[in-house]
Amino acid sequence: MGISATLAGIAWDPNIAATLAVLTGVVVLMGSVWFLLTTNSGIRVGTLLAFAAFFGWMFIMSTTWWMYGKGWQGDSPSWQTVDINVGDLRVSGLAKARDLPNPDELNTGYELVILSDNARATAEFDSLPTAADNPDLSADELSALQADRQVRNETVTRSELAAVSPDMTEAAGWHDLNGWRLLPTTEAGDSQAQAVADILAHPDIGFVSAAEFKLLDAYSTGGKPRLAENPSRIDRITHWISNSARITHPTRYSVVQLQRVLDQPTIPGEAPPRPIVDEAEPVVSVIMVRDLGSVRLRPALVMVGSLMVFLALCYWLHVRDREDMARRKEFEAARA
Repeated sequence: MGISATLAGIAWDPNIAATLAVLTGVVVLMGSVWFLLTTNSGIRVGTLLAFAAFFGWMFIMSTTWWMYGKGWQGDSPSWQTVDINVGDLRVSGLAKARDLPNPDELNTGYELVILSDNARATAEFDSLPTAADNPDLSADELSALQADRQVRNETVTRSELAAVSPDMTEAAGWHDLNGWRLLPTTEAGDSQAQAVADILAHPDIGFVSAAEFKLLDAYSTGGKPRLAENPSRIDRITHWISNSARITHPTRYSVVQLQRVLDQPTIPGEAPPRPIVDEAEPVVSVIMVRDLGSVRLRPALVMVGSLMVFLALCYWLHVRDREDMARRKEFEAARA
């Protein structure tokens, strides 16, 4: 009963089963090779040959890890918060962040839609459902749907607008705000997720849950040069060569802005109301720097270490061969 319970526990626990599988593979595969070498070359030489082959294989495998960023990886790239600014960005602790205009110095997303004649943006954020499009709705239901759509239109963020119509936001100059570039929501996902996590990790700011605020816009500056719009093949090739040959990585910053929303009652059985920012509350700017991580550091260290051990074992084998050859010559000379 005791053995059956032990075997059942080993089969159930994936960690134990995986560890035993690896150990069994090492003993059976590597052990069998070592056994064959030692029976043909002796324990010392066979062991040296087995370890030299192992570290040579480790060198080849870690080189592949290092080239492609696979295998035993280091820390992945991430955003690290350096400052959380409440209100005026001109008093931020990061000098570079002071160059970014405050939100009240720019047109809102809806204002830009109204001022522009962009058909795509107008159709997306300046139109309301009609009775012809919704013949099954009553007048009250259609009115409620139109009111909800109008709230959505008026609360569109600049980043949401950049995702729908990037040419319009670039025409407004939002692609170069004193060196800062407006990020569309399609590019700001990882930085926004990190900003939310850092905001909730600091309860002294006043937010307990993500439902208490709304993500507004995200901006970025620095980093490697970006590929120009509508690039030619030559532009792509030169851009790839220049970025690949760049030894250092320029520092990259990102700013994610959010603002507290109004407390709206939730009606049971209905969808929660759209979040509406409280204009009386200050805009909170989460300022982050890009940490490039060390994905290839561990494979590189394994590669260098394996190469050094492999070369040392090969030299040791070479020394043993020379000593063996010298002894053979002495023996043959003594016999003569």
